[in-house]
Amino acid sequence: MHRVRAQTERLGDTRSYTFVQGRRGQFTETRRTFTELDLEARAIAAWLGERRMADQAALLLYPAGLAFLDAFLGCLYSRVVAVPSPLPQTDPRALERAEGIIKDADVRLVLTDAASRPMLAEWLRSVGLDGRVECVATDEGPLADPAAWTMPRMDAGTLAYMQYTSGSTSEPRGVMLRHSNILHNEDSIYLALGAPLVGTGVGWLPHYHDMGLIGMLLQPVHSGGDLAFASPIDFVMRPALWLEMIDRYRAEYTVAPNFAYEWCLARVTDAQLAGLDLSSLRFAMNGAEPVRAETLRRVDERFGPAGWSPTVWAPGYGMAEATLLITCTPVGTGAVVGRFDPAELERHRAVPAEDGVELVASGRTDRMTVEIVDPETAEPLPEGHVGEIWVRGESVAQGYWQREEATRETFGARTAGGGGPYLRTGDLGFLRGGDLFVTGRIKDLIIVNGRNLYPQDIEETARGVHPAAGAVAAFGLDTGAEHVVVVQEVRPSRLGERTPAGLAAEVRAEIARAHAVSSVNVVLVERGGVSKTTSGKLQRRRTRQALLDGALPIVHAELSPGVRDLLGAGSPGVLGRDGHGERAGTHGPGPRVDEGA
Repeated sequence: MHRVRAQTERLGDTRSYTFVQGRRGQFTETRRTFTELDLEARAIAAWLGERRMADQAALLLYPAGLAFLDAFLGCLYSRVVAVPSPLPQTDPRALERAEGIIKDADVRLVLTDAASRPMLAEWLRSVGLDGRVECVATDEGPLADPAAWTMPRMDAGTLAYMQYTSGSTSEPRGVMLRHSNILHNEDSIYLALGAPLVGTGVGWLPHYHDMGLIGMLLQPVHSGGDLAFASPIDFVMRPALWLEMIDRYRAEYTVAPNFAYEWCLARVTDAQLAGLDLSSLRFAMNGAEPVRAETLRRVDERFGPAGWSPTVWAPGYGMAEATLLITCTPVGTGAVVGRFDPAELERHRAVPAEDGVELVASGRTDRMTVEIVDPETAEPLPEGHVGEIWVRGESVAQGYWQREEATRETFGARTAGGGGPYLRTGDLGFLRGGDLFVTGRIKDLIIVNGRNLYPQDIEETARGVHPAAGAVAAFGLDTGAEHVVVVQEVRPSRLGERTPAGLAAEVRAEIARAHAVSSVNVVLVERGGVSKTTSGKLQRRRTRQALLDGALPIVHAELSPGVRDLLGAGSPGVLGRDGHGERAGTHGPGPRVDEGA
């Protein structure tokens, strides 16, 4: 908070945030200078102070825009613990999630905008929380006199906000972030950017996720730059908006997950690209999900004539438990791509091979300690060996809200020699030449006949079979023997003369050939059938459970006898006796933004 105040006094009206709404190439801009932002934040903070809200949690439910930033900074200014969460427009499970957060964090106050307040007030009544939780709009005029604000006592160790995890592997948990965590991580991002004296960023990521909040929204006021940002919904509806913003604002940096770059490749037309100048861009962070080398190459080729340079790529790795950034590729370096022997990777060794599996490095760090550790023995592993990624540093959160056992297990790990404490990420990876390569999650490994198969590799194969093959989740099913199962969304408009049955058979055959596995099961589903978190990460276990429960919108299934028998009871009327199933359904275009990034 002291950093924000210092930047406001230093830069005042010379720096700003601009919220962009783009329709058919026309821009509508709402601008807020640092001075104006500070004024709004102090008004909200003074009001919160009058209500004696210090050290209590406030749930922030806002659409994309400047009102969220006002409220978030207002909470920081008043020592109120901000808890960002999505609205239903971007996440169909948002209200269910918000109800869980209210109960978990003992929330008594919901902050929102005037347009959303009636809907939220009605929802609070419907779930019986209206007598316990107050819902207040912060953008209907000053809640209090900014001059009445007085700075509360706080230091670097004061709890700043809680980031509820998106639940890719478990029920969402509140990660407790201190002011020192934010400062350390923002400094890390600033250094990765090359510590520019001035700089302009653009983006569209959701503010309720770590990458959107820390990587996009708070970096400018920390480093002293400008930001132009849009709604994730506007990006999904018209991805050319993102590229137009890079051009219009002469942006030097942007942040997004891999799927966003693929969405631009799929949906930005040649006519939209014509005339754009992307040459100002110096840094394009790619993170929050596996980075695909093929995506990087295709973007370079397609957008190169518009000024996109391969040197802008900055793959990174991070997680909410470490505020955001753990490793990143420094500005101007470009992506590091390696090929590794797949058979050796199965043995947890990274051996370079000219015709091996392609992996993109997630950069390096000088400000965090990253160790690769055997998850069974807690022994540190040498370079080139795959193990669990353990992390130490000032960006690591203090733990999970009201979950002491989970906090000890995740944040209190020690090596066999007593080193630590470390944050156990649950991710597998290896170090090579100082770069971190992430290979997958421990709990997602598929073990077939003693072989360790990474679901990401199987998913990559499935995606490349045909243009109609969409989002995909691979996992194992044990019927006495381990089977590989692939649940994949199908795009009917791209099938051409192929039938769903033909596509499923083709995917099945290609996976069996490429990965030398005999029992491959393919379930084609409608769009939305592959579960994702609100940050866009695959939920393999949720997709697996939906299959077992008979809850997937199945279009066609190609199953081996053992899997067919296992699923038969859970999928009545969908899977036939021969293991095949067909189901008609509606299909909508585009990725869901129960994400963003």
